[in-house]
Amino acid sequence: MGWATKKSKRWELGQLKWTFLSILMFAPPIHPFVMMSQASKSKVRSWYLLSWLLLFVQFGLFYSFYVFAGAMSQGMLLTVCGYISSYIIGNGLLLNQSKSYLQRLELGEVRSLTWINTLADQRRLELAQAQIETPQSFVTKLLYFQKEVDNRNIQQYVDKIVRLFHLLEQRDIQEAEKFLVRHGTVVNVLREYDDLENTRLNNQVTLDSKNKLEAVLAQAATAIELDVTNLIKARLLDVSAESDVYLQTLKNKNLLKD
Repeated sequence: MGWATKKSKRWELGQLKWTFLSILMFAPPIHPFVMMSQASKSKVRSWYLLSWLLLFVQFGLFYSFYVFAGAMSQGMLLTVCGYISSYIIGNGLLLNQSKSYLQRLELGEVRSLTWINTLADQRRLELAQAQIETPQSFVTKLLYFQKEVDNRNIQQYVDKIVRLFHLLEQRDIQEAEKFLVRHGTVVNVLREYDDLENTRLNNQVTLDSKNKLEAVLAQAATAIELDVTNLIKARLLDVSAESDVYLQTLKNKNLLKD
């Protein structure tokens, strides 16, 4: 498990290699390009606009160096201070967004990302969509609470549910939507467990409540696995019956020998 995601620390470091390289490269500065690349991969518009702003600042500083080159004037001193400030601010922003960037990449491995304006807007939208649930919002909420909850058993249950749902969605999107109706309560159970953890109370009432919710999630994971297995089994039976009809048709037309 990594620092910001459920992936390995090696995976996280690999995804942030350009961030570390940007910190090491004082000249020439590459932080605008690194931020631009991260914004494109994670599909966050605010980061993309910010990267262009930082790039224009760098062009302005390079032009200022050209104008004041050869003389130690007040203008050159201000340009040097601006260059150092730009380096610190730019790389500071990269480090500050690294956790969110890794989490967006992790989510992208589960389902296709769509462009969002800001992470705050996306989070409010995801947690507010209680009536109109979509496959994307369902998975996103599960992964959100998986990161928030400290219980390792519950994290494993959520991982199993996400994997099964993703498998079902790949095979039949309509069945995936029906799945949301049958098992959408899992999100509410996770939300309630997260709220109990955040109270930081260790009395018997909260412990019993958390144990009950954990048991519900364990049973839900088992039921979901059986549900997906039955759906796949029914799908295979349909394909088998269709294949038998197809072979019989070929035999009737003397296109296939017995």
